[in-house]
Amino acid sequence: MITAKALTIFDILSWAIQELQGGLVLGSQVEAEIIVGNAVGLSRAELYLNRQQAVAKPELEFIEKAVADRTTGKPLQYILGHQQFRHLDLVCWEGVLIPRPETELLAEKALDELNTSGGFKNVLDIGCGTGAIAISIASEYRGASVYASDISAKALLLTKENARLADVLDRVVVVKADIFVGLEDIKGELDMVVSNPPYIPSSDLSLLQREVQFEPRVALDGGEDGLDFYRAIIEDAPGYLRSGGVLLFEIGIEQTAQIADLIKSTGQFAGIEVFKDYAGIERIIKVRRV
Repeated sequence: MITAKALTIFDILSWAIQELQGGLVLGSQVEAEIIVGNAVGLSRAELYLNRQQAVAKPELEFIEKAVADRTTGKPLQYILGHQQFRHLDLVCWEGVLIPRPETELLAEKALDELNTSGGFKNVLDIGCGTGAIAISIASEYRGASVYASDISAKALLLTKENARLADVLDRVVVVKADIFVGLEDIKGELDMVVSNPPYIPSSDLSLLQREVQFEPRVALDGGEDGLDFYRAIIEDAPGYLRSGGVLLFEIGIEQTAQIADLIKSTGQFAGIEVFKDYAGIERIIKVRRV
């Protein structure tokens, strides 16, 4: 518990760092700074410039609860309710997958393709989650009409809220769909399909770090070999993409060869390109509909 004497930013920050260390959370100082900064409305640097500033009771209560939640392994994004993604500050809810930094590369490659080809484009983001990819495309490429689909009603509500906050709700169509089931009205009309599908093999889910265990299994479980969603998307995507349209995936570690084989087996795509993330891991596959 925070003591009555812990009334300044410095006091609260010192307490939070100590508590997070006791909970075996990595980067306890950074995480303490983020929690306290969110509570009092200051950046991490500003905390130290205002170290003697008094902290109000509601802020103390928020910090105490946030620290307690974090020591259980609950992700900061769920505790604080938001996550940065490119230029966006996305609202995050429990029950919806948290957008990852590596997924920014998927959005980047999608935008590179749109900016290179130009013109009006119909884009589909399968498994939109928070809406990170769909909203990035809509806000950074004004010539795009973006369909954001998911099987989760909660994810669709969150995507709609994030699209509203980013002022792109007029160009993001939120649709409940199971991969392509429910999207028959746009068959043959898409210029791009982009997806970060579940790609973790079912048997590996229990081995993931404790933070990930708080996230929805349905957004992580890619089936026995992690490739179930790639098979389904690759099989049906040719019927939804126009000739010359692009299919872009985020992929898991060491999945490149298997996914490339799935793509080749259709005979409907050409020009497989693979992009590495900033850690040097093959992370994005891009192909074009013949």
